[in-house]
Amino acid sequence: MGRSSQKKQFERRFKNEVVEVAAVTGPSGIGAWRANDDEMWNASIPLIAWKELSGSKSAVQEELQLEWLADDDEWQKTKDILEANAVVRLYVRMGDQAMTLVKVVDSAYQDDELQSILKESLEPVYYEDEKLGTFALFKSVNVFEKDITWAGQHGKLYFDWDEDDRQMKASLETAHILFQDQAHWNAKIRAYAAEELVELANDWLQDNDEAEVDEITKEMFIALMELSSISVYPEGDFEVFFDDGDMFWGHSIIVSGNRNGTFESAEIAG
Repeated sequence: MGRSSQKKQFERRFKNEVVEVAAVTGPSGIGAWRANDDEMWNASIPLIAWKELSGSKSAVQEELQLEWLADDDEWQKTKDILEANAVVRLYVRMGDQAMTLVKVVDSAYQDDELQSILKESLEPVYYEDEKLGTFALFKSVNVFEKDITWAGQHGKLYFDWDEDDRQMKASLETAHILFQDQAHWNAKIRAYAAEELVELANDWLQDNDEAEVDEITKEMFIALMELSSISVYPEGDFEVFFDDGDMFWGHSIIVSGNRNGTFESAEIAG
């Protein structure tokens, strides 16, 4: 999309009136994306609370995005204008589900109400599972995590935070099944990855002038995989990430499957 069209489409989302607000930025900081045919970046930072500074309005605690458009030069200039977990004062224009940034007035604004909200948001959040123990919330991506040992290797176990506790319990049911018979699942997952990817590994091997072997067998492939993490989901799906043992020059191996025993894919990434 051309620059002019992209700007017009973006601007239509927001009211013309400029208002002054104070806000609390979220834990993930500034990011940006653009579609392949766009010329400009859509930059944003999450807000977790905000209030208008006209009158004596109290804070609204909700998650929304503070957004702005930026070309390559502007993105370099604005990617550090706001920090995560801060109280800030801004000029903005309001939209239905977002605000667009007009100006940063103060990146370290003092407001007792918002400071209290920020302090509360920084408190650690834990989830206790009777079988797997204590998970800590990684707030920037709303994911619970804990260190694990699974099938003799160390890694991380992840599941998504959800307002509905039943969804989190369902995700952990997936984890329980993977942990109940670790040797079985480990062997099955690795065998599937080897079946799907050993041919590709040998293609990569041909481009490695320093390789010490002429062929990677399925047995070698399985032995070189090193557990990195497991992510579990409420519908029974899981993703297991492995370090590749340099078969793909440092890429991750990702196996996607379901606790019913079926597999969706084995691929490399990163």
